[in-house]
Amino acid sequence: MTLKRTAALAAALTAILAPAAFAQDYSQAPDLEAQVGAGTLPPLAERLPEVPLVLEPLEEVGKYGGTWRSALKGTGDNGWIRRTLAYQPLLAFDYEWSKVIPNIAESVEANEEATEFTFHLRKGHKWSDGEPFTAADLAFVFNDMMKNPDYSGERSQGFDWANMTGEALDETTFRITLERPDGLLLQQIASVNGPFLVQAPKHYCSQFVPSYNPDADKAAKARGFDSWSQALERICFTYFTDEKRPTLNAWRQVTPYDGVNQLIEFERNPYFFKVDPEGQQLPYLDRVTMVQSESAEDILLKVINGEVDFSNRHFATVTNKPVIYDSQEAGDYRLVSTIDARMNTGLLQLNLTHEDPARRELYQNRDFRAALSMGIDRQEIIDVIYAGQGEPFQAAPRPESEFYNEEFAKQYTDFDPDKANEMLDAIGLDKRGSDGTRLDTHGNPIRIQLYTPSDQVELNDIAQLVVGYWADLGIDLDQRNVERSFVYETFQSNKHDLHMWWGDGGLGDAFLDPRYYFPLNNESAFGYKWAQWYINPEGAGAEEPPEAPRKQMELYNALKASADPAEQADLFRQVLDIAQEQFWVIGTVLPAEGYAVAKNNLGNVPEAQPYAWIYPQPGPMGTSQFFYKD
Repeated sequence: MTLKRTAALAAALTAILAPAAFAQDYSQAPDLEAQVGAGTLPPLAERLPEVPLVLEPLEEVGKYGGTWRSALKGTGDNGWIRRTLAYQPLLAFDYEWSKVIPNIAESVEANEEATEFTFHLRKGHKWSDGEPFTAADLAFVFNDMMKNPDYSGERSQGFDWANMTGEALDETTFRITLERPDGLLLQQIASVNGPFLVQAPKHYCSQFVPSYNPDADKAAKARGFDSWSQALERICFTYFTDEKRPTLNAWRQVTPYDGVNQLIEFERNPYFFKVDPEGQQLPYLDRVTMVQSESAEDILLKVINGEVDFSNRHFATVTNKPVIYDSQEAGDYRLVSTIDARMNTGLLQLNLTHEDPARRELYQNRDFRAALSMGIDRQEIIDVIYAGQGEPFQAAPRPESEFYNEEFAKQYTDFDPDKANEMLDAIGLDKRGSDGTRLDTHGNPIRIQLYTPSDQVELNDIAQLVVGYWADLGIDLDQRNVERSFVYETFQSNKHDLHMWWGDGGLGDAFLDPRYYFPLNNESAFGYKWAQWYINPEGAGAEEPPEAPRKQMELYNALKASADPAEQADLFRQVLDIAQEQFWVIGTVLPAEGYAVAKNNLGNVPEAQPYAWIYPQPGPMGTSQFFYKD
């Protein structure tokens, strides 16, 4: 299976249009029918937009009823909610991750220069509290949150807000205008970053903005926040601490995810804008519940006990697969496959912008990085940690990608410690201390500090094996397990020698987030100061990069400025060619096929769906179509 972008995905089409809805009588869930009969809820015709979105089921038309159970880890597991319930952007990725399709927006038009995008919303669309959803809500997000200089909270990643202006032309028309072209904008809107644009209802969130409410600070403090800006971020951004915030999602929140409630509950949104081909308003399931668990081990126990109906969050590892597989009959569930979009289970990023000149000189030596790579026994990592699943792989696009390059993916992956030692000798590292540790060209022992997050077991296991491999090369790798916050604090202050994380960017996510192919953002730990320069040349900690990464930045800027998918692909290949030549990052193992668990009687379950963060699996399949069979 090769995943390719289409013209629509590259935003090259003049317009993206929704299929015409067919005229028919619509129907609703029994509980909503009862509320209408009791006079506590308006009739369905007054709750649906004029043109609902018709969701084609993966398998079959479903039926109403039931609860979808899953689990959250700790108090900050917003990602699972975003992936499952809150993926309702203006435009969405299709199931195959091959194109961008209408969702909340009924259609969009883009000019050929990729500088003007006009979104047409659905007439009659309403928030979950029955208030109209209009272009004014989008304008609020743009002008009163993201582009408000007084707002100090988090801003949605992936968007160049300084380059964007947003304007409500009328109730159902919203236009985004760019100073500089962005041929990837529609993909960003369809990504995990996009739903935020439609998650802050003006009629509710404006209470925390001083220009609408002079007592905004007072309102914020009444909710336990320090300022209106903090309240606006925590209540109206991508958090789920406030169950009163209206939503456009299939289920509306009933209990807040605030660290107090152990069971986070959601119920059917009576104003949801999607129907099935027979006219039944979605979702089929009545409720969604997520148990707040303290650990991945606790979630695993819930899975094998049959207390999770669909999920792959925190437990779907190679290590856990045997026990999960063996418990299928007892737990009344089955395993379904996912295509992991990651291209690596563990990337080793030496700090090429290190503050210490001697370490910077050493780490920037490509032959040093190549020698370290050849000193890693990847097959042993695969056998010991991944039960023989996976293959040696560098930080390169996956075989399923149209950008796959075998030479790039496999360079320096052969385990050859003799050759590695010869290379280290050849670059002037032939002297050793009394303990056998090699000395750099300045006479310093080569000791590399690596902090790995204690909650990432597989990264820790890989790192411990690498300690031994590099010791055989005369390199002292000091690896320590620490809290994830300390890991990030260290490398995002540029105090790290080496940073380790898994490798995103193996499939379609590479186009939107090529963080390991060149210094792009705050996750590009191999060239952190260069990435800061790319983000803002005048910003704190920014350092102008040398020719190779600067050329990659220029190519990527040209890619974003193009609306031609063929030109974008050519430019991206040039970015990858430089990444191959420079060998910025050391990879370990290509992830094997992933999996999720699904209750045996759960219908419309995705099979072989791409698994990524940018493409927030399972969201693009349309989880509102889940249902329970007899």
